[in-house]
Amino acid sequence: MGSVMRLAVCALAALMALPASPQEPVPRTPDGKPDLQGVWFSGYMTPLERPDGFTTLIIPREEKDAAIAKMVEWFSEGEVYDPEFDHNPVPPALLEIDGQLRSSWIVEPADGKLPLTALASAVMDAPRARYDHHEDRPAPERCLGGLAQAPLSAAAFAIPLQIVQTPAALIFAAEDFNPARIVSMSDSLPPEAMRSPDGHSRGRWEGDTLIVETSLFAVPGPPSGLIWRTAAPVTADSRVIERFRMQSNDLMLYQFTIEDPSLYKRPWLAEFILNRVQMGFFEYACHEGNHSLINILTAARLGRQEEKPD
Repeated sequence: MGSVMRLAVCALAALMALPASPQEPVPRTPDGKPDLQGVWFSGYMTPLERPDGFTTLIIPREEKDAAIAKMVEWFSEGEVYDPEFDHNPVPPALLEIDGQLRSSWIVEPADGKLPLTALASAVMDAPRARYDHHEDRPAPERCLGGLAQAPLSAAAFAIPLQIVQTPAALIFAAEDFNPARIVSMSDSLPPEAMRSPDGHSRGRWEGDTLIVETSLFAVPGPPSGLIWRTAAPVTADSRVIERFRMQSNDLMLYQFTIEDPSLYKRPWLAEFILNRVQMGFFEYACHEGNHSLINILTAARLGRQEEKPD
């Protein structure tokens, strides 16, 4: 499917995020659990943290057009926005939950900002990577990481998420460069040594809500010691808690937080809507077009060769 069609589907899915009727039944699996299986979209221009210039979580509906224009300016960092030259256009749709337009995914704290500790702020303000070594470049440039990992992302560039569900496990797979995430429904936690950049996800049902806890992250060493998840960092000590609850056959409320006293001064909560869509998956083939990493490393190494000794 072409990028224009993907964008159209994404924007349409976001605009369909209307409040569900409490009497509307949700689909269920043979064992009686809510059936989360299918392909889901979550493309919004509403970001994780509330942009400057927005003072409240709820955007009045009569201010929708002005809010979209303000977010377009925020995304383009003050530059003139020209969609003809934008390879990842942001869909002109705001996150909507229970009929209310949102200015951020973050619900708590009330200011819509991550409650970062002083140490976390200092690390995040520092340069995140060097330019002349591939292992120091951000994971997406290296075709690592992915949008199916914990926590999920309301991707503004139209990448669908597929969920496969069995009584023993759930599989989350995004149409991007990372392998699928397996959520085990058993209570066993692997040994401490069995860490990975994606962590280990365990799920359980509380009524009709699926709760997934992810821990045992393996993070890179210096300079940062962080893994980036939807603009929010995690460390080796982080625990990500996700909640999935069907609101209707085609709408699912997704909530998450990250527990880590070294990163966050107090608990926080973010949420957005997943919209079911009728579409298939396609190969991402990240490395086939991954010319940026080669060019970045080449330019950095040429620059280093041209440096003159003191």
